[in-house]
Amino acid sequence: MTQPDDGFSVLPIRGIPEVRPGDDVAALIMQAAPWLRDNDVLVVTSKIVSKAEGALVPVPTQGPDREAAREQALQSQTARVVATRGHTRIVQTHHGFVMASAGIDASNVERSQLVLLPKDPDASARSLRSDFLERGLDVAVVISDTMGRPWRNGLTDVALGSAGIEPLRDHRGETDPHGNELHITQMAVVDELAAAAELVKGKIDQVPVAVIRGYLTATAPDSAPVVPTLVRDAANDLFSLGTAEAIELGRAL
Repeated sequence: MTQPDDGFSVLPIRGIPEVRPGDDVAALIMQAAPWLRDNDVLVVTSKIVSKAEGALVPVPTQGPDREAAREQALQSQTARVVATRGHTRIVQTHHGFVMASAGIDASNVERSQLVLLPKDPDASARSLRSDFLERGLDVAVVISDTMGRPWRNGLTDVALGSAGIEPLRDHRGETDPHGNELHITQMAVVDELAAAAELVKGKIDQVPVAVIRGYLTATAPDSAPVVPTLVRDAANDLFSLGTAEAIELGRAL
């Protein structure tokens, strides 16, 4: 992957209709954006991928039964609870992501449904990229979703899965302009592109896909997946303990 010398552009794709289970997402995107080119990076909101894949849970539209159904969905998507405060629950999903409510979403969907994260976002990205290749278009795909961040207010979009682009740009072993060798610098490229794309997608504008044009000069057919490339394992995570786990460990010391 070679970065351009003159920057890149971030373009929204407008006019994508409501996505329903079984829909051909690649076809819907290409119909809305016949101007796509080889080496574009398509940043696709995970929600439309989940809808197309049928990752939906039926729930009552109101009352305590709705909350009970939502709780059941949350438990099914939770590998472990990391922290709880009030109604907010931070959990680790079965993918390994740490996020509020396991990424379950009730926005931009009929009130009788909840949207889960794609079961395997990397596989979803590879499948979508393959669908474009079958139509003669060689693009990279990033599946994105919104996450909060420890120590900082505000949300940002990050990559849940990708294909055709390396998730990390590794600078280790390179030398900076002052002659210092870099030892730990690895840039989470797909997270940075996901965040940039969100600026033109927005949350209420019904623009679920954005195009990063000019960043890639060639796709990476054998690119690494986001999981586990960007999901840090417990052995290397200095903050892996949840609230209850940290308290229990402190009592034992």
